[in-house]
Amino acid sequence: MLMPKITKITQQKKLSERCNLFVDGKFEIGVDGSLVVKYDIKVGDEYTEKLKHDLKNDDRIEIAYIGLINFIAFRERCEQEVKDWLYKKKYQDLTDELITRLTERNYLNNERFARLFIKDRVKIQGWGPIRLRHELNAKRISKHIIETEIEAIREDFDFNEMAHDLAQRKLKNIDQPTYKDKKRLWSLLQRRGFEGPSISFALQGYTFVSDDKPT
Repeated sequence: MLMPKITKITQQKKLSERCNLFVDGKFEIGVDGSLVVKYDIKVGDEYTEKLKHDLKNDDRIEIAYIGLINFIAFRERCEQEVKDWLYKKKYQDLTDELITRLTERNYLNNERFARLFIKDRVKIQGWGPIRLRHELNAKRISKHIIETEIEAIREDFDFNEMAHDLAQRKLKNIDQPTYKDKKRLWSLLQRRGFEGPSISFALQGYTFVSDDKPT
C-alpha cells in the first residue's frame, strides 16, 4: 500500500501565517506556518500517521498561544488571568507549557503586573493599601510581591494625604458635619482601602456634632 504524500502547500489568504497542506491532491489540514518549517515539510514528503498526530497537536498549541498573545495585547495580565482564559477556552492541559513560554519571552510577569495595577488604581481610582491587597490576592499574586510593590508606591503617593484630600472634598460643602457624616466618610475611606491610621489622619481637625436637631 502506497503511503499518502503531500502534494501541495499553500499559504492561506485570510490568515497569512497559516498554511494549507494537500495530501494526494486533496486538502488535508491547515497548520501554523512555523510547523511547516519545524518539520521541514516539502511537497513529495510522506504524510505519516505520526506526522499527522504531531501537526494536529502542535497546531492546537500554536492556536492557543496566538489567542493568548491577542488576550494579553489589550493590557498587562497576570498568571491567574492567563490560567482562567486557558480554562475558559478548554486549553487547561496546555497551561504549564504556555505560561512558561510567555514568561520566558517576558510577555508575562506578575511583578510588573502588580506594579502597573497598583499605580493605576492609586493614581486614577484613589485606592488605599487594604483594597489593593484584597484585589491582588484575588488574582493570586504572592504576598511578597504585593507588599513589595505597595511599599514602592509609597515613595510617590502618601496614603495619609490621599485620605485627607478625599475627606476634604466630601466635607467642603458641609458647614457643620455631624457624626452621621463622619460615619459615612469613615465607611467611604474603608471601601477605598485606607488603613486605620490614614483614616484617623484624614478626620483629624474636624469637629463633628450630634445628629439630634434642637427642639
